[in-house]
Amino acid sequence: MGKVSLSTPQQRDVRELNSRTEGLEYNSSPSNCGLLSLGIISYAHLHAPRYTAAIAAHPAVNFVGVAGLGLNAGVAEAEARKYGVPYFADYRALLDQPGLDGVYIGTEPTRHLEVAREAAARGVHILCDKPPALTLEEADDLVATAREAGVRLMIPFNPRFQLPLLKVRERLQRGDAGELVSIYATKYGRLPTKAPGPMRADWFVDPAQAGGGGFLDIGIHALDALRWLAGSEPRRVYAHIGTHVHPGLKVDDIGLATIEFDNGVVGVLSAGWCNPDGYPAWLDVRFQILATESAFLVDSAYHGFWVYTGDGVERRYWWRRDVDGLVDEFVQAILEGREPAITGEDGRVALAMALAAYESARTGQVIVLEDQR
Repeated sequence: MGKVSLSTPQQRDVRELNSRTEGLEYNSSPSNCGLLSLGIISYAHLHAPRYTAAIAAHPAVNFVGVAGLGLNAGVAEAEARKYGVPYFADYRALLDQPGLDGVYIGTEPTRHLEVAREAAARGVHILCDKPPALTLEEADDLVATAREAGVRLMIPFNPRFQLPLLKVRERLQRGDAGELVSIYATKYGRLPTKAPGPMRADWFVDPAQAGGGGFLDIGIHALDALRWLAGSEPRRVYAHIGTHVHPGLKVDDIGLATIEFDNGVVGVLSAGWCNPDGYPAWLDVRFQILATESAFLVDSAYHGFWVYTGDGVERRYWWRRDVDGLVDEFVQAILEGREPAITGEDGRVALAMALAAYESARTGQVIVLEDQR
């Protein structure tokens, strides 16, 4: 039986979301009266446009600029023009802007630590997209870098800010659903390289840059959600991960993992890039949650509707409150001088779960996660 070490920070509650960003338009002037100055570093990650929109719209934020680094620098420059903020070809020039408080890092994960070190050295708080690193050693360095510099480090795991899951967790914490027994989650998407629009996603299918494939890319969000909903630390992981849907892909496209938690809850996750091109949604997320006195089915994490035309059917999401909530939590944590709801340590645990799943798939063994205390 294999073993992987795992740090186990105290579980943190996520505050209820407010509706302050609903219906807001972005500030197009870099000289607005926001309480915090935030910027964007890199459009390599496909999430970057959503975080840019949420940062630009936040009423307490002065959006100061966009820096290009890695893939999609041209898109980053075009987005800076769209929002009326400066574009920086060198991300360090953005970090050197007077009064900069925080940045979203949307680079390839191999560059996270480099950029985080530069930000932390300047006292700039960090919202770093997932995965935080490709190894636990790099994740430890990332966490230590932020801690030693006294800056906030947040990893934006979307499920913690999706309203249906927030409501289920509230019921579980109140105890009126009985004892939690199991969680079964599926999270399926399409190949990132098929994303519509001008952004390239080559690095997602490059093992040297991505570290894994569909299971790591999509699954790490849900692995964190399983831990968050279970309210306990993961202890044993068994998984099958491979390339089954897209022959010739150099990384995996689908994985299935079982996670046993310290409190006896069992979580199961199936995740990857397995939705066919004709599937009506780009991303499909479902959670089935069983407690002794209640059962919950979350069959959509977002507000949406179905569109039927002569060409087929499509599911469209008209509101993504999770990204607004994540940005707001980052802002409030800085303003209030506290740790964010999802810390760098939380990101490290989710990465440890994912890496344990890959090790289990490689060896055929159950992997035991051990504390580092």
